[in-house]
Formats: sequence, C-alpha cells, structure tokens
Amino acid sequence: MSGASNLLHVWRSPSTQQFLRSSKLSQEISATLSFVRKMETITCEITHGSYVPITQARKEVPTEDKTFSKLEPVGAFQKLPMVMPSIDILCSALRKARRVTPTKGIANVAKRERNRGAKQLDALMKELAVPLRDYVEKFPNKKYLHPYERSLIELTLGDGNYEKVLGRVDTLRKKVQSVGKEHASLCAKSLSKREAEERLSEGTKNLEDIFKLEGNAVDDLLNIAKTLRAMPVVDLETPTLCLVGAPNVGKSSLVRILSTGKPEVCHYPFTTRGILMGHIALNYQNFQVTDTPGILKRCDEDRNNLEKLTLAVLSHLPTAVLYVHDLSGECGTSPSDQFIIYEEMRERFSNHLWLDVVSKCDLLQESPVIFITEDDAADHQEMTRYRKMGPDGAIRVSVKSEVGLDELKGRVHDLLLSQLTRIKSQKEKQEC
Repeated sequence: MSGASNLLHVWRSPSTQQFLRSSKLSQEISATLSFVRKMETITCEITHGSYVPITQARKEVPTEDKTFSKLEPVGAFQKLPMVMPSIDILCSALRKARRVTPTKGIANVAKRERNRGAKQLDALMKELAVPLRDYVEKFPNKKYLHPYERSLIELTLGDGNYEKVLGRVDTLRKKVQSVGKEHASLCAKSLSKREAEERLSEGTKNLEDIFKLEGNAVDDLLNIAKTLRAMPVVDLETPTLCLVGAPNVGKSSLVRILSTGKPEVCHYPFTTRGILMGHIALNYQNFQVTDTPGILKRCDEDRNNLEKLTLAVLSHLPTAVLYVHDLSGECGTSPSDQFIIYEEMRERFSNHLWLDVVSKCDLLQESPVIFITEDDAADHQEMTRYRKMGPDGAIRVSVKSEVGLDELKGRVHDLLLSQLTRIKSQKEKQEC
C-alpha cells in the first residue's frame, strides 16, 4: 500500500497533471489509480477462490482437529518416568536440605542463622516439588495417546482415575511450593538466632506433615506406572493374531501351542484377565499372538472391562482373528449363545482377516449338545448346522489329542502372511 500512496502523490503533483492532460495514457492511469483507491479503502480476503470484502459477515471455517497429528505411537507406557515412593522422596529431600550451609562471610550470628534457615527451607521445598513437577510433565496426556493405549488406561485403571491421580500430584506440588516459600520468607525475616531456628523447625515440620499426609498420590502414581509398564507392547507393523471367543473355550491353550506366550489355563470363565502377548517365529519371520478375555452374549453397555479390552484390541489394532468355538458344552456358554456372539463379532469386525477353529473336538459327540435353556425346535437351519459342525470352513482341533494342530499352524502361518501383505499395502498408501 506504500507504493500505491507514492503513486497517488506523483499523480497529484502539478507537473504530472499537466503532462497527462496531453497524454493518451491519462485515461489508462486514471482507471489504474481508481482501482488503487478501492484497494486502499476495501480489504478483501479469498474465500473458496473468490474475493470477499472483509466487512461482510464472515462464516467461520472449521479448523481441522490437530489431535491426530499429535498422537503418540504405541509404546508410550515404556517411556514413563521412574516414580520414587513418597517416603523415599521425603527422606532424600530432608537429608539434602540439612546439608545446606549458610552463605560464607556473614559474621552476624542472627543473620547467618536466618540465611541458613531460609536456604534449607528453600532447598527442601525444591527437592520435594521438582520430582512432582517432572512426573506431571512426563506422564503422557491421555488424549494424545494411541486409541489402543487410551482404551487400556480407561479399562484397566477406571475412567478418569489416571487424570485424577496426576491432578492430586500436581496439587501436592503447588501446596509444597506455596508453604515452602512462605516459611522461607518468614525465616529470612527473623530478628534473632533463636527465632530463625524455630521458624526453620516449624517450616520443616509443616512441609514434612503435608508430604506425609498427601504423599499417597505419589504412591498411587507409582502403582499406575507399574501397571501400565506391564502392558504388552504391540508393534503395529508386525502381523498380529488375536484369539477371540467366549470365556473358557480354549483360547489360552491354543496360545501356548502356537506361540511363546504362557497364559494361565484353568477350567473357569475369565481366566484371562488382561491382554497377553506371545510371539511366533516362522521361516525367520516374527509374528505376534495375543490372548484376549472372553466375550459374553450381551450389549456393550452391560459388558465388563475385560470384555471391553477385547473389543479395544479388535477396534484399534490391525489384527487377524482366530475365533475359537467350543461345542462340547464344557465352557459354560451354550452353542446357541456362542453362535449369536460369533455372528455379532463377525459382522462388527468384518474388515479383519478371519480363521475359525472348533476346539476340544475330542469331546464332541455325534449328536450336538443342547442346553436345557435352549429350544431346539425353534432353531433355524443355520443354528442347527453350527451346533454340529461349527462355522463353515472351521478347523477342528484338540490340544489334548493333538488332532488338527499341524493344519492349524499351517493355516495360521498363511493368515499372518496375508496380514503382513495387508499392512505393507496400507503403509504404502499412507506414504503416497
């Protein structure tokens, strides 16, 4: 706009006006300067490829959510800082504060003592507050975590507990800083050696009492860190096989057969109380196998946190599914209920590669198992076929008699290779 102003100044000068009256350029320059005047008085912006005066009602353009770009990769739990027990932080702080000496060269006894007291209280405050500040800053913000790890926090610790504990730690930090600064200031204003010693003792006791009373927030954070670090690490670029099914259908036994994972195997529901990870090495390639808690026939609102962990794995991780069925009647979930659960999961996660397995085939009878609560006459044809054979194409296996295990291992290998191809293809699309 400074160039436009200079041009107008030249235009208004008498010599220029006289010259242009006799020039053919006069009309062209007049038109140009008219446009310049408009530019000086009207500010425009480009909206959808057009110039729009900024004085017009401006519609707010929705900005893209930047949260996704800030998401941390899977593995944030292994980067958590080491948290010291609250009693260790307190003892270390008291020990270091007592070693603080007064500034050299102070001859007056009272001045030297109040200098020592103020410095020790300041040191104690910092030794207590700095670790707390580091914990609050270095523990990740949950909303920036990968959706899978965010779900693990909510389902393992309880919704909101993670933030509450970090909030309590930060509140303790602020209180320590406030009380510490207050007592250090009082000590620095002492008029005698005795008064300085009393205020040092009083300030130290108050800080110690506060930390003992509210230091359990640090211990709770320590337990959270231990719990989160124990979570299995998932490599998103390594093909993962996820075993899914009703409780006690034999998923954990198959994980032991297929991988290095050693989950607990018992004859009661919900033996698996978390996400367990194993690994497979086939033809010099590494694959992951995860055992998940069982799914029951009920709506999502009624599911417990163990079931929601399974759904989180299927929702947020690029896994192939090995769905396990037990038609022997031993697992505690009727074949009819298993069929309904299976149909729901198959439809819900239809984008996953899938392999069906009927376990405990050594216990299967010629006639299908029918629970008392089931109405056989009312069943449709597909349900009846499921009770006898399981889903179409399912592999029948028995860990006890080792029937079908070789075929299962071969099919699992092919499934994981297909999953590897899919992961590579998706990565190439993202890079393009």
